[in-house]
Formats: sequence, structure tokens, C-alpha cells
Amino acid sequence: MYMVAGKGRPVMDWGSRLRIALGSAKGLAYLHEDCHPRIIHRDIKAANILIDYNFEAMVADFGLAKLTTDNYTHVSTRIMGTFGYLAPEYAASGKLTEKSDVFSFGVMLLELITGRRPVDPTNRTMEDSLVDWARPVITKAMEDGNYSKLVDPRLEDNYIPQEMARMVACASASIRHSARRRPRMSQIVRALEGDSSLEDLDEGGKAGQSTLASSTSNVTKTTMTTHEIYDTGAYNADMMRFRQMIMPSQEYNSSEYGATSEYGLKSISSNETTPNKKL
Repeated sequence: MYMVAGKGRPVMDWGSRLRIALGSAKGLAYLHEDCHPRIIHRDIKAANILIDYNFEAMVADFGLAKLTTDNYTHVSTRIMGTFGYLAPEYAASGKLTEKSDVFSFGVMLLELITGRRPVDPTNRTMEDSLVDWARPVITKAMEDGNYSKLVDPRLEDNYIPQEMARMVACASASIRHSARRRPRMSQIVRALEGDSSLEDLDEGGKAGQSTLASSTSNVTKTTMTTHEIYDTGAYNADMMRFRQMIMPSQEYNSSEYGATSEYGLKSISSNETTPNKKL
């Protein structure tokens, strides 16, 4: 999916972007909810979504994937993945759940919407991460129904507003700091297909949320709570430590589409994975 961003590359049209989003969402939903045991991919990113000539998407590269069952609340593991896509709770503690994949998928949706990369490789601060840039822009766009400041300008407004509203709402819900407030992948599939109300993305979400109707669609607006604002600072601090640990010995690749690397912020034991059972 590397062709979304990059100078000199042809512009991917809106229909192809939506097809990629829906196809990869269906693939992840299958891994999370229909496989036995369930599979957490652990490295969802643009480079790991393969597309054919019809822009049908396939989730690829299961080298970091973990198996889990309903008997476990999460899997504790060494932090591995790709900078810019890591969920905050996973980056901070190594606790891995399906919702970690959902966050990464949300970053990928932002790439499809904006045409931007997850991080600016020339800037070593967290100020220019795609997620942090997008959050206030999404809030404004969902308030007034105007997506012009969010959407890839190369699309030149050649998209269907209702479809854009659905994808923006899915991205916004997927990148919530609180893992439990992120939707399941099956909910995202239904929302992208237009088979459910976007309020379905908020199922289980409580504090700090309200709904509003725009001129194009019923879109869910999320307002960060005080706790989540604290989480933002903690996440950025963790990411700064993260970046310092991999530099200069591992200079950040100029493209986020490079090989997956292990960052090793935490090592819980000599074994890589420790499942945590439900009590």
C-alpha cells in the first residue's frame, strides 16, 4: 500500500482507498474473531497490506503474530512492531490485545484519508506524528462536516462525503488512547460498509463522548477526558524514550515501510510471551 504517499507516484483514487480499507478490515476481523485460536497480528502497517490489480487487500507478514484465546485478557510480550503504528498501552507496558491491532489499523486509515505518513522521519520529536496531528483536525471536521483540512489534497474533493464520514469516524474511534473504548474490527467492517450506525463504534464507550448529526451522516464525536489527556503525555514520553533507545545505533529509516524491527523497551522474562489468564 506504499503508493498512497510519496512524490512522483500516481494518486490513488478514493474508491481504491475505500476498497483497501474494507478489505484489510475484513481480514483483521477474521483473525480476531473467527480464527481459533484468535490471532493478533502485532505489525499492522501499510507495508503489510498487499493489494492486487483490482486493489483487493490482503493482510500479510505474520512473523510477529501471536495466538490468544478467550481464557486470557492479554498477552505480555516484548515490544515489537513499527514506529508510528504502536498502540499506547502496548508501547508503554508490552500488554498486547486485539485492540492493539485496531489502533494500528486506525493509523493506516489516517494514511488512506490524509495521504500522510505515520511519522515525519526528519523530526525526532513526537510533535509531527500523524495521530497527534490528526486528532484535533478530526474533531473539527466532525463538528462542521468539512473534511477539506483532513483529506489528501491530491484527491481534489473527488470522494463521496458519506463514505469519507464513515472512514473518518472509524479512524477516530480506532486511535482512542483507551484500548477498551476502541471498536472491534467487525464493528469497523459494518461501519465502512454502511450496514450500521456509526454510533455502533461507540458501543462500550462511556465518558467523554457525544453524538451529533452532520449534513452528510450521523458521525460520532469523541472528546478526550482528563484521564486520556494524561495518557497522551505519557504516551509521548514513552515514544521519546523509544526513539532515543533505537538511535543512533539504529537510525530511523527514511520510510516507515522498511523492515520490521524489535525495539526491546521491555523484556519481561527469558520467554518472549507470558499469557495472562482471566480471573
